Amino acid sequence: MWSKIFTTVKYTLVTVNFLFLITGIVILSVGSSVQSAYNGYHEFLSERFFSLPAFCIATGVIIFIIASFGFYGAYMENYYMNMAFAGSMILMFIFQLSACIAGYALKGNTVALVQQSLLGTMDLYGANKNLGVTKLWDEMQEDFSCCGVANASDWLLPLGTTETLGVPVSCCDHVYGTIQTFVCNVTVAYNVGCTDAFGSWVQSHAAAIGITGIFMVLLQALAVAGAVWLAKISRQEHAFN
Repeated sequence: MWSKIFTTVKYTLVTVNFLFLITGIVILSVGSSVQSAYNGYHEFLSERFFSLPAFCIATGVIIFIIASFGFYGAYMENYYMNMAFAGSMILMFIFQLSACIAGYALKGNTVALVQQSLLGTMDLYGANKNLGVTKLWDEMQEDFSCCGVANASDWLLPLGTTETLGVPVSCCDHVYGTIQTFVCNVTVAYNVGCTDAFGSWVQSHAAAIGITGIFMVLLQALAVAGAVWLAKISRQEHAFN
């Protein structure tokens, strides 16, 4: 009876470790994709937004390595490797739980942090000022169909257009190739501020990291329990023999 239970647990743990190999790659991919997406708007995001994707990438690599040893330990019925695997998973469990908490805390502060960053760069907009920031503002406003921080009128003071009500052309929906005079002002500009549009996009990526972390924490708890049980049964069976 114990032999059947042991065999069942063994192959279940081998399967779980194989899934860990896959999820390690998934976490690495999620971290890489989020970091790549954030890199495009580096000027508008604080370093706090880049720490979580970097942590995901490192975690994915570590989990892949640990799962490889755990896979071998479960298959070879090695007590010490199974216990080492369980100990490593407990440490990763703690790290990832901390990352999940940090991710959701960052998700809650995303809008305020994005708003602060955007307000700090508006004065740098202009062909004769910071070209990199200017280009990012134009790309962001076109990509997310937004204008200004809270609304289009945020541009009037930085651009000195309080009388003409002019705003960047990227604030207006225009057809490329149109041959005529094009006027872009607060009356025809996008009515959504970039804090909401861009902030929601940043928030969704932070949430993706948090959801992935929660899934991994639950899977790790299952793997730790299985590894400890397998190690215990393995030791009892060897002692009995």
